[in-house]
Amino acid sequence: MGPAMSEEVVRLRLRATPDGVSTELDRLRGLLSARGFDAALGANVAIVLGEILNNIVEHALAGRDDAWIALKVRRHAGCLHVETRDEGRPLPPGLLTSGDLPRHGTTTEDLPEGGFGWFIIHSLTDDMVYERAEGQNRLSFSLCGQTDRPPAGAVIH
Repeated sequence: MGPAMSEEVVRLRLRATPDGVSTELDRLRGLLSARGFDAALGANVAIVLGEILNNIVEHALAGRDDAWIALKVRRHAGCLHVETRDEGRPLPPGLLTSGDLPRHGTTTEDLPEGGFGWFIIHSLTDDMVYERAEGQNRLSFSLCGQTDRPPAGAVIH
């Protein structure tokens, strides 16, 4: 595939529950592996997407048993572009601009319970865009790396 071509890797709707997220992340990791994506890139996608999807479930869609999250992944110009959409509460201002570690003390007991997710997300992504329109959240990000490697066992002529 040339660098200017774009290919849809997956498009799905997942139930906005911890089990729904877990199931689809496992499925996505398997799909990326089967399609020959670099293992490190696939792991980073799973880490970032896991953080984002779990945040959507726990915060944007908390208490909504009937909620769904739309997910689209495509490959373009050496990057994987991932987009999530949901109809939950808006993302709090400042989360996308701050990738700082949470404040913490010097002992294990002083470590905060949470707050590391956005630092991880910022550390692993190459870009991120959030939009809120017509009651819907759209969060997209890119991870660049070896996405143009042919599947294992592929022959190149």
